[in-house]
Amino acid sequence: MQEKNENLGSLEQFYDVFDASCSYLYEVTNKKQYFDLILLTTKNILAGEVLNDLETEQVEKLNEIYKPLIDIDFSVEDIRKAMQAQVLKGIKEMNLENGLVTPDSIGIFITYLISRLNPKDKKEVSILDPLMGSGNLIMTIANHLNLSLKLYGCDHNEWFTKLAKALADLISEPIDIYLQDTLNLNLCQMDYIVFDMPNINSEGNYFPYEAILHYVKMLSDGGFIIGVVGNDFFDHDRNQNFKKELMKDSTIIGIAELPDGFFQNKPKSIIVIQKKVWENKECFMVKLPNFTDVNAFNQELVKLESWFDKFFKKES
Repeated sequence: MQEKNENLGSLEQFYDVFDASCSYLYEVTNKKQYFDLILLTTKNILAGEVLNDLETEQVEKLNEIYKPLIDIDFSVEDIRKAMQAQVLKGIKEMNLENGLVTPDSIGIFITYLISRLNPKDKKEVSILDPLMGSGNLIMTIANHLNLSLKLYGCDHNEWFTKLAKALADLISEPIDIYLQDTLNLNLCQMDYIVFDMPNINSEGNYFPYEAILHYVKMLSDGGFIIGVVGNDFFDHDRNQNFKKELMKDSTIIGIAELPDGFFQNKPKSIIVIQKKVWENKECFMVKLPNFTDVNAFNQELVKLESWFDKFFKKES
């Protein structure tokens, strides 16, 4: 969405147009999967014209729907939020498992962590989300991080790779996306790997441990994993095998427990790992209050800032 003039649109305006387009395309096409309707709408908006093979009056109706977008500039955040609201609607309409869209506040907090972890002289960074879903986490970070970025994403679900690419195109954020199993992904020299670990019940090996040990291999020396994991994450490491393997070349430098009730079914935390062995390590541990409780949240940020000033500068 390139700037055309000083008329600024709103989140509600963009969402209403997008929603109206999806609803009308549902009526006039054979595409009944909601995600298909999202993708068709995205292509029309990006092209600036109706690409669907429809009757003349139907094309005219769609052009009338898209008319409010003409000569209006929308912020990348409004576009991202409107798109993810449509994805959530699609998840509901298609009776898919919920929890596939990472909350915005988590992405913003991870952005804060990256900004504090990143060396001041490092202006270009690579970020990978190997469990990308519909792309909300990595695009939230991209929209809020004031750095030159090279983005990578991976998901095994074709729907979600297409939706993530559509979102990236709408906000003009280049990203390389891989449709494959995350454990078969082999990239290298990533500065940051971010993810929201899904709730996966599997027999045998504990998936989050397998995934993190695999992801560490893709980091550059000194790079970071910042991931959302269940609060029972360490309970599965009864013999300390995961910790021993991880600590060969990496260090857990912090854990931030997310607010109670933030996730309906399973409480979660953010874990921060650096691919570097710290000799004298003291990791940060904070319990974040509700993000809307500004005073309480700022108190925890003060603790984090104190940790960064005392320990991270010394070790980094």
